[in-house]
Amino acid sequence: MLQLIYTMLLGLQPTQRRPTFGIASDTLVEAPHIDKFLHRVIDTINTHAKLHQIPFEIISVAPKPQDQFWVNLIGKGYPSPTRVFRWCTDRLKIRPAKDAVAKIVHTYGSALLLLGTRKAESSNRKKSIEKHILNEDGYSQHQDFPNTLTYAPIMEWTTDDVWAYLIAHKPPWGKDHRELFALYSKASGDECQFITDLRQSSCGGSRFGCWVCTVVSEDKSMQGFIDSGESELWPLNAFRNFIKNLREDPNARADYKRDGRAVYKIEQKGPFTSKARIMIFRELLLAEREFKTSGGGELISDGQILEIQKAWDRDFDLNHTAIKIAKEFDRMQEIEDREYTSNGNRELLEQALSELEGKYQSTGLSIDILESLIGTSAQSSYNLGKDADREINEALKKIVEDQSAQHNKGV
Repeated sequence: MLQLIYTMLLGLQPTQRRPTFGIASDTLVEAPHIDKFLHRVIDTINTHAKLHQIPFEIISVAPKPQDQFWVNLIGKGYPSPTRVFRWCTDRLKIRPAKDAVAKIVHTYGSALLLLGTRKAESSNRKKSIEKHILNEDGYSQHQDFPNTLTYAPIMEWTTDDVWAYLIAHKPPWGKDHRELFALYSKASGDECQFITDLRQSSCGGSRFGCWVCTVVSEDKSMQGFIDSGESELWPLNAFRNFIKNLREDPNARADYKRDGRAVYKIEQKGPFTSKARIMIFRELLLAEREFKTSGGGELISDGQILEIQKAWDRDFDLNHTAIKIAKEFDRMQEIEDREYTSNGNRELLEQALSELEGKYQSTGLSIDILESLIGTSAQSSYNLGKDADREINEALKKIVEDQSAQHNKGV
């Protein structure tokens, strides 16, 4: 899609060209080797467009701090995503892309959004494409923007059609697709045999996504890279399997949802407990340390660690635990403890902890419930103003009553 559009722009007269943009979603948890490849391609294309005065630019968009994967998983305790609770896609990809489209529409008044989707990708994708087509030309009205149409030029192409085009046409920005072929070849664990014989199976069936993706039972592309000699990726795959398995451990999940509802009442699982979040953070930094020994880079940024600390401050932490753990792994060394100020209400947290510490055993309160009480106090004080005390008391009373009822029933 990208190559077709760029080639079309090159073939038009300068007066016929309209401002055109490519939107690349950087989830901040892309597989490191894929991330490097994508940024090289983006830089090459943007440089070529400027040099030849083509009104084209690839815009790289990323999720806002509060939507980033590590901030939600480790900071807020969101369980690693599942098919049922796939909280990541909207936050990491859809919202940033929509924001970019909104800015373009606002600037130019209208837009045509071109998509690289194809019916042959899956039966669900075929149904989705056909459901939204408005007319025989294949245009659809964008559901979020009134002056925006969508169109999928290659929706009828097969996977082999895509690869045949890429093989026969060198990209106009000056590089070939050899590295792209190599990536797909390694991900599939096989050679691209269809290059010489179209009757054989295509190597284009692999899909690249976030290296932490737990929606699928197994990351076959990551395993394919490891089997093909990319052994430095093993710690990443092991960590991904760790957070996938941990979400199924009831001891790692809190008794209460983040909004204060008791999970036994709604037959759901709560977020990761504070202990689980701390353990996940340590495991991530251990994986990062091992990845670095093989020439890899950081798996989480300093800014994300700070956001995690802010979330922990509001939920349960009084001691800047995330910062201290990071320092154990030679991260965040430039930050002194006295320089970092908590966003939580420290006095309120300490008061709640002091009052409850001597009572929770006799009232049937578990450690998880104690954490929920502290978390509720912190979250309420963070969100409320002068009504904080009243709202906090009501929230704490509700949690204690729920726990007492559960305890009396022997649940």
